[in-house]
Amino acid sequence: MKRGILIAILIIVIFVIFMGLIAGFVYMQLNREPYIADNSFLKINLKGGIEDNEDSPFSKAMTVEDLFYHIKRAKIDKRIKGIILKISYLRTGFSITEDIGRIIKDFRKSGKKVYAFIYCGGIKEYYLATFADKVYVFKGNDLFLTGLATEAIFLKNTLSKLGIKAELFHIAEYKTATNIFTQDKMTSAHRESVQKLLDDIYISTLQGISKNRNIKLGSIKKIVNESPVSNARYLKAGLIDKTIYEDEILKDLKTDYKITKFETYRRTSSPKPFKAKKKIAVIFASGEINSGRSGGKSITGDKILGSETISKYLRIARKSPSIKAVVLRINSPGGSALASDEIRREAELLVKKKPLVISMSDVAASGGYWISLSSSKILALPQTITGSIGIISGKFVLKGLYGKIGLNKEILKTSEYADMFSDYKEFTPSEKEKLMRVMRKIYNDFLIKVAKSRNMKVADVDNIAKGRVWSGYSALKLNLIDKIGGINKAFEEAKKLAKIPASEGVGIKIYPKKKSLMDSILDLFFNYKGAKAKIENPIKLTIEEKLIRYKQFFPAMMMPFKLIVN
Repeated sequence: MKRGILIAILIIVIFVIFMGLIAGFVYMQLNREPYIADNSFLKINLKGGIEDNEDSPFSKAMTVEDLFYHIKRAKIDKRIKGIILKISYLRTGFSITEDIGRIIKDFRKSGKKVYAFIYCGGIKEYYLATFADKVYVFKGNDLFLTGLATEAIFLKNTLSKLGIKAELFHIAEYKTATNIFTQDKMTSAHRESVQKLLDDIYISTLQGISKNRNIKLGSIKKIVNESPVSNARYLKAGLIDKTIYEDEILKDLKTDYKITKFETYRRTSSPKPFKAKKKIAVIFASGEINSGRSGGKSITGDKILGSETISKYLRIARKSPSIKAVVLRINSPGGSALASDEIRREAELLVKKKPLVISMSDVAASGGYWISLSSSKILALPQTITGSIGIISGKFVLKGLYGKIGLNKEILKTSEYADMFSDYKEFTPSEKEKLMRVMRKIYNDFLIKVAKSRNMKVADVDNIAKGRVWSGYSALKLNLIDKIGGINKAFEEAKKLAKIPASEGVGIKIYPKKKSLMDSILDLFFNYKGAKAKIENPIKLTIEEKLIRYKQFFPAMMMPFKLIVN
Protein backbone atom coordinates (compact mmCIF):
# COMPACT_ATOMS: atom_id res chain seq x y z
CA MET A 1 0.00 0.00 0.00
CA LYS A 2 2.77 2.38 1.07
CA ARG A 3 4.80 1.41 -1.97
CA GLY A 4 1.86 2.23 -4.26
CA ILE A 5 1.47 5.68 -2.66
CA LEU A 6 5.18 6.38 -3.05
CA ILE A 7 5.07 5.36 -6.71
CA ALA A 8 2.04 7.61 -7.29
CA ILE A 9 3.81 10.55 -5.62
CA LEU A 10 6.95 9.89 -7.66
CA ILE A 11 4.91 9.83 -10.90
CA ILE A 12 3.24 13.13 -9.97
CA VAL A 13 6.63 14.74 -9.15
CA ILE A 14 8.12 13.52 -12.45
CA PHE A 15 5.05 14.77 -14.33
CA VAL A 16 5.27 18.22 -12.67
CA ILE A 17 9.00 18.46 -13.45
CA PHE A 18 8.37 17.34 -17.03
CA MET A 19 5.58 19.89 -17.53
CA GLY A 20 7.79 22.58 -15.96
CA LEU A 21 10.57 21.79 -18.42
CA ILE A 22 8.14 21.95 -21.35
CA ALA A 23 6.69 25.24 -20.07
CA GLY A 24 10.20 26.62 -19.63
CA PHE A 25 11.18 25.55 -23.15
CA VAL A 26 8.03 27.12 -24.65
CA TYR A 27 8.63 30.33 -22.67
CA MET A 28 12.24 30.50 -23.86
CA GLN A 29 11.17 29.98 -27.46
CA LEU A 30 8.45 32.62 -27.28
CA ASN A 31 10.79 35.12 -25.61
CA ARG A 32 13.94 34.32 -27.54
CA GLU A 33 15.22 37.44 -29.22
CA PRO A 34 14.93 37.19 -33.01
CA TYR A 35 18.04 37.39 -35.14
CA ILE A 36 18.38 40.64 -37.08
CA ALA A 37 20.72 40.44 -40.05
CA ASP A 38 23.19 43.19 -40.88
CA ASN A 39 22.20 45.48 -43.75
CA SER A 40 18.51 45.07 -42.94
CA PHE A 41 15.65 47.20 -44.15
CA LEU A 42 12.67 47.33 -41.80
CA LYS A 43 9.42 46.64 -43.63
CA ILE A 44 6.47 48.42 -42.00
CA ASN A 45 2.90 47.74 -43.12
CA LEU A 46 0.67 50.74 -42.45
CA LYS A 47 -3.01 50.14 -43.08
CA GLY A 48 -6.41 50.38 -41.42
CA GLY A 49 -6.85 51.96 -38.01
CA ILE A 50 -3.68 53.13 -36.26
CA GLU A 51 -4.27 54.10 -32.63
CA ASP A 52 -1.92 56.06 -30.41
CA ASN A 53 -1.40 53.06 -28.14
CA GLU A 54 -2.71 49.61 -27.27
CA ASP A 55 -1.99 47.80 -24.00
CA SER A 56 -3.46 44.38 -24.85
CA PRO A 57 -0.89 41.58 -25.29
CA PHE A 58 -3.25 39.99 -27.83
CA SER A 59 -3.22 43.00 -30.16
CA LYS A 60 -0.97 42.98 -33.20
CA ALA A 61 -2.19 46.40 -34.33
CA MET A 62 0.32 49.05 -35.34
CA THR A 63 0.40 52.01 -32.94
CA VAL A 64 2.07 55.42 -32.77
CA GLU A 65 3.66 54.24 -29.52
CA ASP A 66 5.38 51.31 -31.28
CA LEU A 67 6.46 53.42 -34.25
CA PHE A 68 7.80 56.22 -32.03
CA TYR A 69 9.75 53.90 -29.75
CA HIS A 70 11.11 51.31 -32.19
CA ILE A 71 11.96 53.68 -35.06
CA LYS A 72 13.94 55.73 -32.52
CA ARG A 73 15.81 52.49 -31.73
CA ALA A 74 16.31 51.66 -35.41
CA LYS A 75 17.75 55.13 -35.98
CA ILE A 76 20.82 54.22 -33.88
CA ASP A 77 20.86 50.49 -34.66
CA LYS A 78 23.82 49.76 -36.98
CA ARG A 79 22.11 46.64 -38.34
CA ILE A 80 19.24 48.70 -39.75
CA LYS A 81 20.07 50.54 -42.97
CA GLY A 82 16.64 51.88 -43.87
CA ILE A 83 12.87 51.45 -43.93
CA ILE A 84 10.36 50.34 -46.56
CA LEU A 85 6.80 51.53 -45.89
CA LYS A 86 3.94 49.62 -47.45
CA ILE A 87 0.90 51.91 -47.25
CA SER A 88 -2.73 50.94 -47.82
CA TYR A 89 -5.98 52.72 -46.95
CA LEU A 90 -5.75 54.23 -43.45
CA ARG A 91 -8.62 54.63 -41.00
CA THR A 92 -6.98 57.23 -38.83
CA GLY A 93 -6.91 61.01 -38.54
CA PHE A 94 -4.68 63.37 -40.49
CA SER A 95 -2.75 64.31 -37.34
CA ILE A 96 -1.68 60.76 -36.55
CA THR A 97 -0.83 60.36 -40.25
CA GLU A 98 1.39 63.45 -40.12
CA ASP A 99 2.97 62.41 -36.83
CA ILE A 100 4.01 59.06 -38.30
CA GLY A 101 5.47 61.03 -41.20
CA ARG A 102 7.43 63.21 -38.80
CA ILE A 103 8.77 60.10 -37.02
CA ILE A 104 9.96 58.87 -40.43
CA LYS A 105 11.49 62.27 -41.20
CA ASP A 106 13.40 62.19 -37.90
CA PHE A 107 14.73 58.71 -38.76
CA ARG A 108 16.07 60.03 -42.06
CA LYS A 109 18.25 62.55 -40.17
CA SER A 110 20.58 59.61 -39.43
CA GLY A 111 21.35 59.39 -43.15
CA LYS A 112 19.36 56.18 -43.53
CA LYS A 113 16.90 55.89 -46.41
CA VAL A 114 13.13 55.43 -46.40
CA TYR A 115 11.13 54.21 -49.40
CA ALA A 116 7.33 54.34 -49.51
CA PHE A 117 5.25 51.91 -51.57
CA ILE A 118 1.57 52.90 -51.86
CA TYR A 119 -0.46 49.77 -52.52
CA CYS A 120 -3.75 51.69 -52.56
CA GLY A 121 -4.92 54.99 -51.18
CA GLY A 122 -5.89 58.62 -51.49
CA ILE A 123 -4.51 61.95 -50.34
CA LYS A 124 -3.95 60.83 -46.72
CA GLU A 125 -1.90 57.79 -47.73
CA TYR A 126 -0.02 59.82 -50.32
CA TYR A 127 0.79 62.55 -47.78
CA LEU A 128 2.34 59.98 -45.45
CA ALA A 129 4.41 58.57 -48.32
CA THR A 130 5.87 62.01 -49.13
CA PHE A 131 7.91 61.92 -45.91
CA ALA A 132 10.03 59.15 -47.51
CA ASP A 133 13.00 59.59 -49.87
CA LYS A 134 11.08 58.03 -52.75
CA VAL A 135 7.39 57.41 -53.44
CA TYR A 136 6.50 54.26 -55.36
CA VAL A 137 2.94 53.38 -56.41
CA PHE A 138 1.55 49.94 -57.16
CA LYS A 139 1.61 49.56 -60.92
CA GLY A 140 -1.84 47.98 -61.08
CA ASN A 141 -3.75 50.76 -59.32
CA ASP A 142 -4.16 54.53 -59.75
CA LEU A 143 -4.04 56.94 -56.80
CA PHE A 144 -7.18 58.82 -55.83
CA LEU A 145 -5.84 62.24 -54.80
CA THR A 146 -9.13 64.10 -54.44
CA GLY A 147 -9.79 66.80 -51.84
CA LEU A 148 -11.53 66.35 -48.50
CA ALA A 149 -15.22 65.95 -47.66
CA THR A 150 -17.21 65.20 -44.52
CA GLU A 151 -20.83 64.47 -43.66
CA ALA A 152 -23.02 65.18 -40.62
CA ILE A 153 -26.12 63.25 -39.63
CA PHE A 154 -29.08 64.55 -37.60
CA LEU A 155 -31.46 62.36 -35.59
CA LYS A 156 -34.03 64.84 -34.26
CA ASN A 157 -36.84 63.60 -36.52
CA THR A 158 -35.82 59.96 -36.04
CA LEU A 159 -36.00 60.32 -32.25
CA SER A 160 -39.35 62.11 -32.54
CA LYS A 161 -40.82 59.12 -34.41
CA LEU A 162 -39.63 56.88 -31.57
CA GLY A 163 -41.22 59.12 -28.94
CA ILE A 164 -37.87 60.42 -27.64
CA LYS A 165 -37.13 64.08 -26.95
CA ALA A 166 -33.56 65.33 -26.46
CA GLU A 167 -33.50 68.03 -23.78
CA LEU A 168 -29.85 68.93 -24.25
CA PHE A 169 -28.32 72.36 -23.72
CA HIS A 170 -24.96 73.92 -24.55
CA ILE A 171 -22.71 76.89 -23.83
CA ALA A 172 -22.00 78.55 -26.23
CA GLU A 173 -23.26 78.81 -29.84
CA TYR A 174 -20.40 76.77 -31.40
CA LYS A 175 -20.81 73.95 -28.85
CA THR A 176 -22.81 71.83 -31.27
CA ALA A 177 -22.16 68.36 -29.78
CA THR A 178 -25.87 67.96 -29.06
CA ASN A 179 -27.06 69.14 -32.50
CA ILE A 180 -27.15 65.59 -33.82
CA PHE A 181 -30.11 65.03 -31.47
CA THR A 182 -31.72 68.49 -31.34
CA GLN A 183 -31.47 69.77 -34.93
CA ASP A 184 -32.52 68.50 -38.35
CA LYS A 185 -29.70 70.30 -40.20
CA MET A 186 -26.53 72.32 -39.56
CA THR A 187 -26.82 75.65 -37.79
CA SER A 188 -24.80 78.50 -39.31
CA ALA A 189 -22.27 78.23 -36.45
CA HIS A 190 -21.95 74.47 -36.97
CA ARG A 191 -21.42 74.88 -40.73
CA GLU A 192 -18.90 77.70 -40.31
CA SER A 193 -16.86 75.78 -37.75
CA VAL A 194 -16.71 72.51 -39.72
CA GLN A 195 -15.88 74.23 -43.01
CA LYS A 196 -13.05 76.22 -41.43
CA LEU A 197 -11.64 73.07 -39.83
CA LEU A 198 -11.87 71.13 -43.10
CA ASP A 199 -10.17 73.98 -45.00
CA ASP A 200 -7.35 74.14 -42.43
CA ILE A 201 -6.70 70.39 -42.60
CA TYR A 202 -6.74 70.52 -46.39
CA ILE A 203 -4.35 73.45 -46.77
CA SER A 204 -1.99 72.07 -44.09
CA THR A 205 -1.85 68.76 -45.93
CA LEU A 206 -1.17 70.40 -49.31
CA GLN A 207 1.51 72.62 -47.78
CA GLY A 208 3.14 69.51 -46.29
CA ILE A 209 3.09 67.76 -49.68
CA SER A 210 4.53 70.87 -51.32
CA LYS A 211 7.39 71.02 -48.82
CA ASN A 212 8.14 67.29 -48.83
CA ARG A 213 8.14 66.96 -52.63
CA ASN A 214 9.58 70.41 -53.36
CA ILE A 215 6.70 71.27 -55.69
CA LYS A 216 4.91 74.63 -55.75
CA LEU A 217 1.68 74.76 -53.74
CA GLY A 218 -0.26 76.05 -56.74
CA SER A 219 0.77 73.04 -58.81
CA ILE A 220 -0.33 70.68 -56.04
CA LYS A 221 -3.73 72.40 -55.77
CA LYS A 222 -4.24 72.22 -59.53
CA ILE A 223 -3.64 68.50 -59.83
CA VAL A 224 -5.72 67.69 -56.72
CA ASN A 225 -8.61 69.70 -58.19
CA GLU A 226 -8.30 67.64 -61.40
CA SER A 227 -8.04 64.30 -59.57
CA PRO A 228 -8.67 61.46 -59.92
CA VAL A 229 -6.24 61.24 -62.82
CA SER A 230 -3.88 58.53 -64.04
CA ASN A 231 -0.58 57.64 -62.38
CA ALA A 232 1.12 58.85 -65.55
CA ARG A 233 -0.18 62.35 -64.78
CA TYR A 234 1.16 62.17 -61.22
CA LEU A 235 4.53 60.98 -62.56
CA LYS A 236 4.71 63.85 -65.01
CA ALA A 237 3.88 66.35 -62.24
CA GLY A 238 6.64 64.93 -60.01
CA LEU A 239 4.27 63.77 -57.29
CA ILE A 240 5.50 60.17 -57.47
CA ASP A 241 8.83 58.63 -58.49
CA LYS A 242 7.81 55.36 -60.10
CA THR A 243 5.01 52.84 -60.61
CA ILE A 244 6.27 49.44 -59.57
CA TYR A 245 5.36 46.02 -58.21
CA GLU A 246 6.31 45.26 -54.63
CA ASP A 247 8.81 42.54 -55.55
CA GLU A 248 10.70 45.04 -57.75
CA ILE A 249 11.51 47.53 -54.97
CA LEU A 250 14.84 46.05 -53.88
CA LYS A 251 15.82 45.51 -57.53
CA ASP A 252 15.14 49.17 -58.18
CA LEU A 253 17.33 50.11 -55.23
CA LYS A 254 20.10 47.92 -56.71
CA THR A 255 20.93 46.47 -53.31
CA ASP A 256 21.30 43.13 -51.55
CA TYR A 257 19.77 44.40 -48.30
CA LYS A 258 17.79 41.93 -46.22
CA ILE A 259 14.14 42.55 -45.27
CA THR A 260 13.17 42.45 -41.57
CA LYS A 261 9.53 42.72 -40.58
CA PHE A 262 8.76 45.49 -38.08
CA GLU A 263 6.76 42.97 -36.01
CA THR A 264 9.96 40.95 -35.63
CA TYR A 265 12.13 43.97 -34.82
CA ARG A 266 9.89 45.17 -31.99
CA ARG A 267 10.57 41.89 -30.16
CA THR A 268 14.26 42.74 -29.88
CA SER A 269 15.86 44.44 -26.88
CA SER A 270 16.70 48.12 -26.60
CA PRO A 271 20.24 49.53 -27.11
CA LYS A 272 22.14 51.05 -24.17
CA PRO A 273 21.07 54.71 -24.65
CA PHE A 274 17.47 53.60 -24.07
CA LYS A 275 18.44 52.10 -20.70
CA ALA A 276 19.92 55.31 -19.30
CA LYS A 277 19.20 56.13 -15.64
CA LYS A 278 17.61 59.46 -16.53
CA LYS A 279 14.21 58.82 -18.07
CA ILE A 280 11.37 60.67 -19.74
CA ALA A 281 7.90 59.23 -19.24
CA VAL A 282 5.47 59.17 -22.17
CA ILE A 283 1.88 58.76 -20.97
CA PHE A 284 -0.79 57.95 -23.55
CA ALA A 285 -4.25 59.33 -22.73
CA SER A 286 -6.68 58.15 -25.40
CA GLY A 287 -10.46 58.06 -25.37
CA GLU A 288 -13.58 59.67 -23.95
CA ILE A 289 -12.91 60.97 -20.45
CA ASN A 290 -14.89 59.22 -17.70
CA SER A 291 -14.50 58.79 -13.96
CA GLY A 292 -12.86 55.55 -12.83
CA ARG A 293 -10.52 53.21 -14.69
CA SER A 294 -9.66 53.15 -18.37
CA GLY A 295 -11.00 50.31 -20.50
CA GLY A 296 -14.02 49.33 -22.52
CA LYS A 297 -16.02 51.46 -24.93
CA SER A 298 -18.30 54.46 -24.43
CA ILE A 299 -21.78 54.74 -25.96
CA THR A 300 -20.19 56.59 -28.93
CA GLY A 301 -17.82 53.68 -29.58
CA ASP A 302 -14.73 55.54 -28.34
CA LYS A 303 -12.28 54.04 -25.87
CA ILE A 304 -12.90 55.06 -22.25
CA LEU A 305 -10.12 57.18 -20.76
CA GLY A 306 -10.43 56.74 -17.00
CA SER A 307 -9.47 59.64 -14.73
CA GLU A 308 -8.33 57.20 -12.03
CA THR A 309 -5.94 55.44 -14.42
CA ILE A 310 -4.33 58.53 -15.96
CA SER A 311 -4.07 60.26 -12.57
CA LYS A 312 -2.22 57.18 -11.27
CA TYR A 313 0.33 57.36 -14.12
CA LEU A 314 0.89 61.09 -13.55
CA ARG A 315 1.36 60.42 -9.83
CA ILE A 316 3.90 57.63 -10.50
CA ALA A 317 5.85 59.94 -12.82
CA ARG A 318 5.77 62.75 -10.25
CA LYS A 319 7.11 60.55 -7.45
CA SER A 320 9.72 58.62 -9.48
CA PRO A 321 13.22 60.14 -9.02
CA SER A 322 14.50 58.59 -12.26
CA ILE A 323 11.80 60.31 -14.36
CA LYS A 324 13.03 63.83 -15.15
CA ALA A 325 10.18 65.01 -17.42
CA VAL A 326 6.85 63.81 -18.79
CA VAL A 327 5.16 63.87 -22.20
CA LEU A 328 1.38 63.52 -21.94
CA ARG A 329 0.03 62.38 -25.30
CA ILE A 330 -3.66 63.32 -25.56
CA ASN A 331 -6.13 61.92 -28.08
CA SER A 332 -9.52 62.74 -26.57
CA PRO A 333 -12.73 64.57 -27.56
CA GLY A 334 -13.36 65.29 -23.86
CA GLY A 335 -16.07 63.89 -21.64
CA SER A 336 -16.97 64.27 -17.99
CA ALA A 337 -16.14 67.69 -16.52
CA LEU A 338 -15.60 66.07 -13.12
CA ALA A 339 -13.17 63.45 -14.47
CA SER A 340 -11.35 66.03 -16.65
CA ASP A 341 -10.65 68.21 -13.62
CA GLU A 342 -9.39 65.22 -11.64
CA ILE A 343 -6.75 64.62 -14.33
CA ARG A 344 -5.94 68.33 -14.67
CA ARG A 345 -5.33 68.58 -10.89
CA GLU A 346 -2.87 65.66 -10.97
CA ALA A 347 -1.06 67.32 -13.89
CA GLU A 348 -0.94 70.55 -11.88
CA LEU A 349 0.80 68.74 -9.00
CA LEU A 350 3.28 67.13 -11.39
CA VAL A 351 4.28 70.32 -13.18
CA LYS A 352 5.29 71.88 -9.84
CA LYS A 353 8.08 69.27 -9.62
CA LYS A 354 9.14 68.50 -13.20
CA PRO A 355 8.40 69.54 -16.80
CA LEU A 356 5.17 68.31 -18.40
CA VAL A 357 4.83 68.68 -22.17
CA ILE A 358 1.50 68.04 -23.88
CA SER A 359 1.55 66.28 -27.27
CA MET A 360 -1.85 66.62 -28.96
CA SER A 361 -2.79 63.83 -31.34
CA ASP A 362 -5.83 63.75 -33.66
CA VAL A 363 -8.12 65.35 -31.06
CA ALA A 364 -7.51 67.20 -27.80
CA ALA A 365 -10.73 69.15 -27.50
CA SER A 366 -12.99 70.36 -24.67
CA GLY A 367 -12.10 68.10 -21.71
CA GLY A 368 -9.06 67.03 -23.74
CA TYR A 369 -7.99 70.69 -23.85
CA TRP A 370 -8.89 71.23 -20.18
CA ILE A 371 -6.41 68.56 -19.02
CA SER A 372 -3.71 70.26 -21.15
CA LEU A 373 -3.88 73.51 -19.21
CA SER A 374 -1.64 72.48 -16.29
CA SER A 375 1.54 71.98 -18.31
CA SER A 376 4.91 73.49 -19.23
CA LYS A 377 4.28 73.49 -23.00
CA ILE A 378 1.49 72.48 -25.38
CA LEU A 379 2.37 71.08 -28.81
CA ALA A 380 -0.08 70.11 -31.55
CA LEU A 381 0.06 69.15 -35.19
CA PRO A 382 -1.41 71.42 -37.89
CA GLN A 383 -4.41 69.06 -38.36
CA THR A 384 -5.06 68.47 -34.64
CA ILE A 385 -8.63 69.27 -33.55
CA THR A 386 -8.50 71.29 -30.35
CA GLY A 387 -10.24 74.07 -28.40
CA SER A 388 -13.99 73.45 -27.99
CA ILE A 389 -14.07 75.49 -24.79
CA GLY A 390 -17.69 74.99 -23.78
CA ILE A 391 -20.15 72.85 -21.85
CA ILE A 392 -23.12 70.55 -22.61
CA SER A 393 -25.69 68.94 -20.34
CA GLY A 394 -29.22 67.63 -20.30
CA LYS A 395 -31.12 64.39 -20.69
CA PHE A 396 -33.29 62.31 -23.04
CA VAL A 397 -37.01 62.23 -22.24
CA LEU A 398 -38.31 58.73 -23.00
CA LYS A 399 -41.93 59.10 -21.85
CA GLY A 400 -43.24 58.96 -25.44
CA LEU A 401 -41.26 55.80 -26.16
CA TYR A 402 -42.47 54.20 -22.93
CA GLY A 403 -46.05 54.97 -23.95
CA LYS A 404 -45.58 53.20 -27.28
CA ILE A 405 -44.54 49.99 -25.51
CA GLY A 406 -47.11 50.23 -22.69
CA LEU A 407 -44.66 51.13 -19.92
CA ASN A 408 -45.84 53.44 -17.13
CA LYS A 409 -43.86 55.14 -14.33
CA GLU A 410 -44.85 56.81 -11.07
CA ILE A 411 -42.44 59.19 -9.34
CA LEU A 412 -42.16 59.71 -5.58
CA LYS A 413 -39.84 62.39 -4.18
CA THR A 414 -38.88 64.20 -1.00
CA SER A 415 -38.00 67.60 -2.44
CA GLU A 416 -38.90 69.76 -5.44
CA TYR A 417 -35.89 68.96 -7.64
CA ALA A 418 -35.22 65.34 -6.62
CA ASP A 419 -36.65 64.04 -9.93
CA MET A 420 -34.94 66.68 -12.06
CA PHE A 421 -33.08 64.13 -14.24
CA SER A 422 -35.95 61.66 -14.55
CA ASP A 423 -36.37 60.41 -18.12
CA TYR A 424 -40.17 60.46 -17.63
CA LYS A 425 -40.57 64.24 -17.63
CA GLU A 426 -39.22 67.37 -19.28
CA PHE A 427 -37.28 69.99 -17.35
CA THR A 428 -39.43 72.65 -15.74
CA PRO A 429 -38.37 76.29 -16.41
CA SER A 430 -36.84 76.54 -12.90
CA GLU A 431 -34.99 73.20 -13.34
CA LYS A 432 -33.58 74.36 -16.66
CA GLU A 433 -32.43 77.64 -15.09
CA LYS A 434 -30.66 75.78 -12.27
CA LEU A 435 -28.92 73.50 -14.79
CA MET A 436 -27.87 76.44 -16.96
CA ARG A 437 -26.49 78.21 -13.86
CA VAL A 438 -24.24 75.23 -13.14
CA MET A 439 -23.15 75.10 -16.79
CA ARG A 440 -22.35 78.84 -16.88
CA LYS A 441 -20.25 78.48 -13.73
CA ILE A 442 -18.19 75.65 -15.27
CA TYR A 443 -17.83 77.58 -18.54
CA ASN A 444 -16.60 80.70 -16.70
CA ASP A 445 -14.16 78.56 -14.73
CA PHE A 446 -12.94 77.11 -18.04
CA LEU A 447 -12.34 80.63 -19.41
CA ILE A 448 -10.47 81.69 -16.28
CA LYS A 449 -8.21 78.63 -16.31
CA VAL A 450 -7.40 79.08 -20.02
CA ALA A 451 -6.71 82.79 -19.47
CA LYS A 452 -4.33 82.02 -16.60
CA SER A 453 -2.58 79.17 -18.44
CA ARG A 454 -2.19 81.08 -21.72
CA ASN A 455 -1.51 84.51 -20.16
CA MET A 456 -4.58 86.05 -21.80
CA LYS A 457 -7.52 88.19 -20.75
CA VAL A 458 -10.73 86.31 -19.94
CA ALA A 459 -12.69 88.39 -22.48
CA ASP A 460 -10.15 87.53 -25.21
CA VAL A 461 -10.47 83.83 -24.38
CA ASP A 462 -14.26 84.10 -24.55
CA ASN A 463 -14.00 85.59 -28.05
CA ILE A 464 -12.23 82.46 -29.37
CA ALA A 465 -14.03 79.99 -27.11
CA LYS A 466 -17.86 79.70 -27.32
CA GLY A 467 -17.46 75.95 -27.87
CA ARG A 468 -15.65 76.39 -31.18
CA VAL A 469 -13.12 73.82 -32.38
CA TRP A 470 -9.89 74.90 -34.06
CA SER A 471 -7.18 73.15 -36.01
CA GLY A 472 -3.67 73.13 -34.52
CA TYR A 473 -2.77 75.46 -37.39
CA SER A 474 -5.30 78.07 -36.14
CA ALA A 475 -4.75 77.29 -32.45
CA LEU A 476 -1.12 78.44 -32.73
CA LYS A 477 -2.21 81.82 -34.12
CA LEU A 478 -4.78 82.15 -31.33
CA ASN A 479 -2.23 81.30 -28.59
CA LEU A 480 -4.13 78.17 -27.53
CA ILE A 481 -0.94 76.13 -28.03
CA ASP A 482 2.79 76.92 -27.90
CA LYS A 483 4.29 75.11 -30.89
CA ILE A 484 3.57 72.95 -33.89
CA GLY A 485 5.08 69.51 -33.46
CA GLY A 486 4.44 65.80 -32.98
CA ILE A 487 5.43 63.28 -30.35
CA ASN A 488 9.14 63.42 -31.29
CA LYS A 489 9.20 67.21 -30.94
CA ALA A 490 7.38 66.99 -27.60
CA PHE A 491 9.96 64.46 -26.40
CA GLU A 492 12.83 66.76 -27.42
CA GLU A 493 11.09 69.70 -25.69
CA ALA A 494 10.69 67.68 -22.48
CA LYS A 495 14.37 66.72 -22.58
CA LYS A 496 15.37 70.35 -23.05
CA LEU A 497 13.12 71.58 -20.21
CA ALA A 498 14.61 68.89 -17.95
CA LYS A 499 18.04 70.37 -18.78
CA ILE A 500 19.35 67.08 -20.17
CA PRO A 501 22.01 67.75 -22.84
CA ALA A 502 20.92 66.86 -26.37
CA SER A 503 23.95 64.55 -26.73
CA GLU A 504 23.12 62.60 -23.55
CA GLY A 505 21.20 59.34 -23.84
CA VAL A 506 17.87 59.17 -22.06
CA GLY A 507 15.58 56.27 -21.20
CA ILE A 508 11.93 56.13 -22.23
CA LYS A 509 9.25 54.96 -19.80
CA ILE A 510 5.88 54.37 -21.47
CA TYR A 511 2.47 54.24 -19.76
CA PRO A 512 0.23 52.31 -19.90
CA LYS A 513 2.55 49.33 -20.01
CA LYS A 514 1.59 46.32 -22.08
CA LYS A 515 -0.57 44.07 -19.91
CA SER A 516 0.67 40.61 -19.05
CA LEU A 517 -1.26 37.64 -20.39
CA MET A 518 -2.48 36.81 -16.87
CA ASP A 519 -3.74 40.35 -16.21
CA SER A 520 -5.64 40.30 -19.49
CA ILE A 521 -7.30 36.97 -18.65
CA LEU A 522 -8.29 38.24 -15.21
CA ASP A 523 -9.57 41.50 -16.71
CA LEU A 524 -11.72 39.50 -19.08
CA PHE A 525 -13.68 37.94 -16.23
CA PHE A 526 -13.21 40.39 -13.38
CA ASN A 527 -12.43 44.03 -12.87
CA TYR A 528 -8.97 43.11 -11.63
CA LYS A 529 -6.94 45.62 -9.61
CA GLY A 530 -3.55 44.08 -9.00
CA ALA A 531 -3.04 42.69 -5.51
CA LYS A 532 -6.45 43.89 -4.31
CA ALA A 533 -8.15 41.51 -6.77
CA LYS A 534 -11.46 43.27 -6.29
CA ILE A 535 -14.09 41.22 -8.07
CA GLU A 536 -17.08 42.80 -9.76
CA ASN A 537 -18.97 42.13 -12.95
CA PRO A 538 -17.96 44.88 -15.47
CA ILE A 539 -20.78 44.00 -17.88
CA LYS A 540 -23.89 43.79 -15.70
CA LEU A 541 -24.11 47.20 -14.04
CA THR A 542 -26.99 47.87 -11.71
CA ILE A 543 -29.47 50.66 -12.44
CA GLU A 544 -27.94 52.64 -9.55
CA GLU A 545 -24.43 52.32 -11.03
CA LYS A 546 -25.65 53.44 -14.45
CA LEU A 547 -27.37 56.44 -12.86
CA ILE A 548 -24.21 57.37 -10.94
CA ARG A 549 -22.11 57.20 -14.15
CA TYR A 550 -24.68 59.30 -15.99
CA LYS A 551 -24.64 61.99 -13.27
CA GLN A 552 -20.83 61.97 -13.18
CA PHE A 553 -20.71 62.50 -16.96
CA PHE A 554 -22.98 65.58 -17.05
CA PRO A 555 -22.25 68.46 -17.27
CA ALA A 556 -19.81 67.39 -19.97
CA MET A 557 -16.86 68.89 -21.83
CA MET A 558 -17.28 67.22 -25.23
CA MET A 559 -16.17 68.45 -28.63
CA PRO A 560 -19.15 69.53 -30.75
CA PHE A 561 -18.90 66.91 -33.50
CA LYS A 562 -16.95 63.90 -34.66
CA LEU A 563 -15.11 64.81 -37.85
CA ILE A 564 -14.75 61.87 -40.25
CA VAL A 565 -13.04 62.96 -43.45
CA ASN A 566 -13.50 61.01 -46.71
